[in-house]
Amino acid sequence: MYISKYREAIVLENKYKNEHRTMVPRTVKAPSHREMCPQRPEGEKPEHTFRKKTEHTGMKKVMAQPACVDTRKRDKQLLEKSGLVPFYLQKNDYGIVPGYLRRRKAEKEKAKQDNDAWLTKQQETVKPLAEQEKQNILQGLKRRFNELNFEYQSLPFTISPSQHKKYNYKMFLEEAMSQVEKDIALFEEHKYIYTSDAFHCFLKNNL
Repeated sequence: MYISKYREAIVLENKYKNEHRTMVPRTVKAPSHREMCPQRPEGEKPEHTFRKKTEHTGMKKVMAQPACVDTRKRDKQLLEKSGLVPFYLQKNDYGIVPGYLRRRKAEKEKAKQDNDAWLTKQQETVKPLAEQEKQNILQGLKRRFNELNFEYQSLPFTISPSQHKKYNYKMFLEEAMSQVEKDIALFEEHKYIYTSDAFHCFLKNNL
């Protein structure tokens, strides 16, 4: 077996070469499980266990609220807000009409009184039209209709400088006759006609 004559010198040279390469010992002792997890003395129990901690910090159980089933499809309705059971019996204002309902009722009554007063005032100013005045108005409307009808039938024989003016005047006559026909039908259909004081003043000044 060959052994170099320089072996002892090389071993001696490299013996302390990497001695202080790090600041810690060359070999680190492995930790023992007994040091990491020491055993408690026999008979000693921890204050909180995992089960107790879960009971205190976990979600609380939701209690079922009383409900009633009023359909065959098992639709539920909570009894608390259904009005089927008495609720808030010990309140001081239990059974008293709320203030906003009283105010709304007062406003509604006031609006009704104002409307009745306005209708009464209007009825005082409105008077029935006399039969003689009614006949005079009806005769005047028929006379006016005959005049408009005569002018309408005379349009083909009217000499006009512009055909456009004749067409506009024809439309005016048609609208006027239609309105007069409606007024005549109104007076002939209704037996009693009520008018205001202003209309009576107009009749006195124009008839």
